[in-house]
Amino acid sequence: GNWKRALQFLQRAAVSVPRGSSSPDIFCAQLYNNLGGALHALSRYEESLPEFDKAIRHAPNMIMAFVNKGEALRVLGRWSEAIMCTAMATSLDGAHAVALSNHLMYKQNVCDWKDWELAFRRLVRLLHHDTITRADPSEEATPSVSPYQAITFPFTAYETLQVLGSYGCDIVEKARKIASLLTIAPPPPIDEGTRFRVAYLSSDFGEHTTGVNVVGIFKQHNRDRVHVFAYATSPPDGSRTRKRTESEAETFRDLTELSSLQMAFAINADGIHVLVDLNGHTLGACSHVVALQPAPITIFDQGFAGSSGGVATHFNADKVSLPPEYAYHYTEQLMYMPHFSNPLNDHRETFGYLAERQSRLDYPPGPIGLPEDKFIFGCFNTAYKYSPGVLDAWAEVLRGNSNASLWLLRWPEVEENLRSEARARGVSDEAVAFTPVLPKETHLRYKAALTDVFLDTFAFNGHGTVSQMLWAGVPSISLPAERIGQRIASALLLSSPAAPFIARDEADYVALALAASDPRNHPQVQHVREQIHAERMTTPLFDIKRFVSDYERLLRIVWEAYVAGLSAAEKEGQRVKTNAEICREGGAATSRRARRV
Repeated sequence: GNWKRALQFLQRAAVSVPRGSSSPDIFCAQLYNNLGGALHALSRYEESLPEFDKAIRHAPNMIMAFVNKGEALRVLGRWSEAIMCTAMATSLDGAHAVALSNHLMYKQNVCDWKDWELAFRRLVRLLHHDTITRADPSEEATPSVSPYQAITFPFTAYETLQVLGSYGCDIVEKARKIASLLTIAPPPPIDEGTRFRVAYLSSDFGEHTTGVNVVGIFKQHNRDRVHVFAYATSPPDGSRTRKRTESEAETFRDLTELSSLQMAFAINADGIHVLVDLNGHTLGACSHVVALQPAPITIFDQGFAGSSGGVATHFNADKVSLPPEYAYHYTEQLMYMPHFSNPLNDHRETFGYLAERQSRLDYPPGPIGLPEDKFIFGCFNTAYKYSPGVLDAWAEVLRGNSNASLWLLRWPEVEENLRSEARARGVSDEAVAFTPVLPKETHLRYKAALTDVFLDTFAFNGHGTVSQMLWAGVPSISLPAERIGQRIASALLLSSPAAPFIARDEADYVALALAASDPRNHPQVQHVREQIHAERMTTPLFDIKRFVSDYERLLRIVWEAYVAGLSAAEKEGQRVKTNAEICREGGAATSRRARRV
């Protein structure tokens, strides 16, 4: 939809309501709630807050006004206030799953785990009853759990797919209602006079993890055979990354001002064969465009570690991050890259200053608040990836271990909660050091010089962070589980000399960390660090040219399979198992918390 036009209509309606009007309170509450929602959709978060407050004044029991206000406060980083909003909403209706899931998410982001598990079990029970929430007839039916929550909460793989399927079906149904307004033309056949047309769609072409990861791929495509398009759905941020994308993609189009229907029309008019959605179900998502099927092949890739839930036709993966036996957790056809499935940007250009090993002599730990004489474990994942389980493991490593210290970043409103949790587990304040988030220009220099081993999180791995650690020559200890977000780090490590640091289970994770921090084993750890650093230039992990070549080949296989009416696996001569077969064979494996990669 066009939120600017919607905002104009809502503002006119709000002005036309006279003071002292006899209009029902619920009408005014819905008007102001919608007005706040339109401002939120346009990223005018501060301006949306007074509108939500007006809605609450007119209807103090309007749960979604509290929920929407909480979301605006979350984006503004005002976590405590956001938690208060959702606490009020859940007190009004303890069975309102949207309010409850948001409440859990906000507490998760500041590591406030008090009563978290109890509330999560209540959410799971609600989901088993219905994946859609509508507290009263005045509310629009809403998916109970967001995709972000689906992949970061400790759901089973089946529950995750249940949530994503519900969310995807909602998007597809909305697309179906407007699809008759759009005439989809097939792309031109690929022959000697027509190149393969591949398009990347994203709101993150700029200083965003996804934008940085993919910026190096555009100039690597073979322009004799492939015409590469980049469609931006957000305005330029002035960054070097955005400027590179605009100049290095053969055809760059800014679709920011267009509605979903208009975007789909523009993409289809360009005769795109394969449309790669780099957002997935993330902030600024283009899923409503993808659901209109402006290209025959649509791929969920990069931005989201989970299924599209029926929105896209294909999902890009590798066989470590997403083993074939887990295929039944996905609605798409799976396409497998030969190595790692995500381009780790052009690290040689982005982090070229790490060509030489960094030293504590150049970057001493003391000035940034780290101990001078300890083996330093680091975890730089965002705080929402922390969990009571991983803190239990860290406590077991640190408790009574005079050789080691853990380096964490000081995320807003997180430090005191984590310190309290660590103390409750018998870990002294001196064993955990918090530092501010370091400047972009120097953060990886310090991490390369000072971090001996990176400790990954359980509930959701470090993805870009673990890749940066490997580029910096730092091994990571990671524990794979069954969901892709819990396996990406293992796929990275398996492509490096740090593969022995992949843990079998939580006890093995702790044992690996204790062994690494034992002074007797420091020479072996140093040897692995040197190996990682030495092999960076030859591993497929950081070879962007090889990645693009492999990706082009895979896209060709997918396209030729589509033309022939086959799956990509069948095109490569592999027998495709039915979902029933996969379920029977994979049932035992998926029930285990962790498996050896």
